[in-house]
Amino acid sequence: QVVYVQEHCSDRKWELASQARPVSTRVLGSLTMPLDPALKQLQIKVGTVKRTKKEYEAYVKEEVVQRAKIETMKAENQDEADIKKQMEVLNETLTVLPDTRHRLQKYASELRDYLAENHKDIGLAGSGEQPEEGADAEVQAVLEGRQHLREVDHLLGTQTADEEPGDSAAGTGGTADVGDF
Repeated sequence: QVVYVQEHCSDRKWELASQARPVSTRVLGSLTMPLDPALKQLQIKVGTVKRTKKEYEAYVKEEVVQRAKIETMKAENQDEADIKKQMEVLNETLTVLPDTRHRLQKYASELRDYLAENHKDIGLAGSGEQPEEGADAEVQAVLEGRQHLREVDHLLGTQTADEEPGDSAAGTGGTADVGDF
């Protein structure tokens, strides 16, 4: 089946476009078959957790790198003004870490609640299930979401209700003051 889009085209442009190349339904899938609103909501929630987790990990990594850089500068007796400038950079990182951690916890909680309410029968309790190739998009999104929740729990040192009790890693909250450094 071939689908043409005639929006915003003059008759002459439409004639040329329809002769030049047809557009498949795959390219215009959203025009012929709209995405399920529940699946879209799930994908948004999973994407939000994924993006915020990546952001939090980057800030934690930046904190470690900055602390090491300051230590090296102090060991090499570099200019005090340069060290102070790097400490300001570290303070900026330490300032955004708690907010990012809070947002990550909030988004993870929202995703966890959404999954518990709408998808409680798919991929529970650290089952290690991986989405099969060609599996339903909804199942893939649920499994991906559960995997991200496990990673967030490990990163933040939290535990979800659907996991076995065990060792929990202590997460950094970025609450240390540079003066404690």
